[in-house]
Formats: sequence, structure tokens, C-alpha cells
Amino acid sequence: MKWQSIWQAAGVWLVGVGCAGAAAEGALEPLVAALEPISLRTALARPLPEALRTVVVPAREDAVLGLTHLSREEFAATGLDWEQFMNRAAAAATRLLVTLKPVVERDAAGQIAYIKLKGERPFTASVVLSPRLLPLFRGVLGDRLVALMPDRQTVYLFSRNFGAFQAFGQKIIDEHADTVYPCSIEAFEISADGLKCLGGFDDGAAPLAGVAGKDQAGPRAELPQAVKPAAAPVPAKADP
Repeated sequence: MKWQSIWQAAGVWLVGVGCAGAAAEGALEPLVAALEPISLRTALARPLPEALRTVVVPAREDAVLGLTHLSREEFAATGLDWEQFMNRAAAAATRLLVTLKPVVERDAAGQIAYIKLKGERPFTASVVLSPRLLPLFRGVLGDRLVALMPDRQTVYLFSRNFGAFQAFGQKIIDEHADTVYPCSIEAFEISADGLKCLGGFDDGAAPLAGVAGKDQAGPRAELPQAVKPAAAPVPAKADP
């Protein structure tokens, strides 16, 4: 099943469970998608579409730790395959999305520059997986969005029709480096076709072992804020 099909299936799932009821305050989600850097080498991690540095990991919300990754045994015990897990994770993301209050930031001319989604829950970044995200913001940002998620609790949304998101490169790199729970320095397009990585901001880091791609080469001073195109995704290293 392709990612756009997963979005459609997640929408059907939400009809059955009900958005509002499942988002009850105090309820912990038993199955969510944790978005994180591939460098953490978490077991069960799989790259987001066309991403080099960002993976999705099956997890559950934890009252003490925030998020707990599922072990191979725990994931197997759910009885779900990967597509079914992604459907459930997208549904959980939507339940969270509808509780967030967007913060609209404007430029000097008074035009909408970007929209910021900030949440206390530790899987806030996964709202980019929600099939409701594009319909909610299409009216103000157009039919193609760009999402930046420097940490697990923050999402910046831009219009893909303009290049304003590229000027955020250094800000995203800095926020990603400063947070306890980093998410991504890659930019993702969200459209009717689903989610895909556009490329990563160049932070000057050395390429990961076994990871090749022109978006990871070159010093930071060469192109500090531009997005370099992503190459073929490389899965995270599995546990022995």
C-alpha cells in the first residue's frame, strides 16, 4: 500500500473511532508514530518517504517517559503489519491535530508567512501524517504544504508555492541541535499525493556510515540555509 493510500485508509478508520472522543484529555495513545533522526538507530525504524535522515518508529505514549518505543516482541503482539500500524498512527495523529491551536505568523507586508503548531504531547510532530492536515490548512497555505519539524513537539507549515521555508534553514538546524528530543532537519511536502521529503538542510555533519547522497555532502558554509535534494532512503540499522 502506498503512502497516499495509507492516508485514505486512516480517514476511514477515523470515521469508526470518532475524533473527539478519542482525544479525551488525559487519555494516553497506545500506538503512535515517533518521528526521529535516523542517527538514533532505533529498532523497527523505517524512513519517511524519500527521506535520508528522518524515520518513523512504532511507539506508545508514556506518562513518565513521554514516548516508549515498541520492541520487536511488543510490535508483533499488536498483530498489525506495517500498513495497519501506519493507519492507526495516522488516526492518533489526527486526534491530536484537532486539539492544537495554530499560531499564525505574518511577514512585514501582513501576509501569512507560516503557521506554527506546538503541543505538549511528545508525538506532536506526527501530525504531518494526518490526512486532516492538508484540508485544515489548504485555504490559507494552498494545496501543497511544506512541513518542518525540528523537534518532536513543533511543526512549522509553509506554502510550497513560495520559497519562504528555505530561509528557516539555520533556525531549524539550531532548534534541532538545542532540543532534548530532536526530530528532523529535512523538509517535507504534503499534498494530495501524500507526504514526501524534499531534502535536508545542510548542517555540515559528516555523512552517516552506509548513507550516501549529495544532500549530505559539502560544508555548511557552502549552502547554510538551502534545501538539498534527497537521495534514495536508507533504513535504520536493526538490532542484531
